[in-house]
Amino acid sequence: MTPVIDGQYYDRATGELRNSNNHEVHMAPPAVGIVIRNVHENALECTFRAARRSPMDALLCHILRVVTKHKLTLDSVVAKTYTICVVLADELTVGGFYKIAQEMVSGE
Repeated sequence: MTPVIDGQYYDRATGELRNSNNHEVHMAPPAVGIVIRNVHENALECTFRAARRSPMDALLCHILRVVTKHKLTLDSVVAKTYTICVVLADELTVGGFYKIAQEMVSGE
């Protein structure tokens, strides 16, 4: 995928910067990739992936507020410039996990 930055992308075929059409969607930098997993023995199949165009620090703060709000057991967090990986170790049901994951990435 070719990243779109400030409404433009680099056309590799011509070497020119082109304007992105409204129908084109590219989730690459500067979008932030988010991976949320639960490693609790009752919920090992729970993995959630998303990409958001919000600043990484704002996303990370929101995710950690959700962890605190729901009193989740956090195994680890890795945050890099364009990636956030959250590993939970909580006794969530599969449905509960996906509800929490949606809340984490929604920013609401």
